[in-house]
Amino acid sequence: MRANGFKRRYLTSGTLGVSCSWKRPGKRHAARAVFRLYDPGVEIHDVFYDRIYRGLDGVRDYFRDWVSTFDAWGAEVEEWIDAGDYVIAVLRSRGRGKRSGVPVEQRESHVWTLREGKLRRLRIYASKDEALKAVGLEE
Repeated sequence: MRANGFKRRYLTSGTLGVSCSWKRPGKRHAARAVFRLYDPGVEIHDVFYDRIYRGLDGVRDYFRDWVSTFDAWGAEVEEWIDAGDYVIAVLRSRGRGKRSGVPVEQRESHVWTLREGKLRRLRIYASKDEALKAVGLEE
């Protein structure tokens, strides 16, 4: 399934949704409906933690690691980009540091590689331009 089919099947149906938030780490993303979207061999390449998370357990670990540093955290997809075999999500994330209480806001871009209609690989970039370049669509 190309990105177009993935978008029609999941993004427009609201299965992935366009915003999410967590009050307790790992709870919301552990839903079965969401995990069915992932290929069992999924890889998440996280530039912020300089780590690669593998498999469905890796998906759980990624979200647990990410949101555990915040008292509250939320992300909103500002733009979806169909890039052939890739889907790019441009996000704005907001949170409040668990220890510091300092509000944090950042933009990042996620590049998803699809395999047989499943989310196979996620690469996280600090900017939309970096994500576009990664898939050969420089602006």
